[in-house]
Amino acid sequence: MFKTLMLTISLVGVSSLAMAQTEPTTTSTLHVCAIKGTPDSTQFDIKKRIKVAKGTYGSVEELYPRFAERAHQVGGNVVINYNASQRFGFWPWRIVRPVVWGTAVKWKTPVDCKQLGGIEI
Repeated sequence: MFKTLMLTISLVGVSSLAMAQTEPTTTSTLHVCAIKGTPDSTQFDIKKRIKVAKGTYGSVEELYPRFAERAHQVGGNVVINYNASQRFGFWPWRIVRPVVWGTAVKWKTPVDCKQLGGIEI
């Protein structure tokens, strides 16, 4: 009985190792213009407030591809009220995590990010 139980446990452990797959890394080619404040313009339609975060340590730059993808998913091509920083997680004395947030908007005219005072992400 004991041998059967140990054999079953070891087979389950080995089968889960054999099925483990690595997720392919894809680089996103989507870009979005991020502006720190709110520009005085009626040339955009507000789509949705978006936020992207990582669960553990890292740089906010690691989140830029996911942030741009999320902005395009909701129909935006510019992000206003953009902010990126390190925030405390659930256990503040142990984990500081990167967080990027802002409001995705759809700009009605062609966007010149430098002229608007933003950065290209």
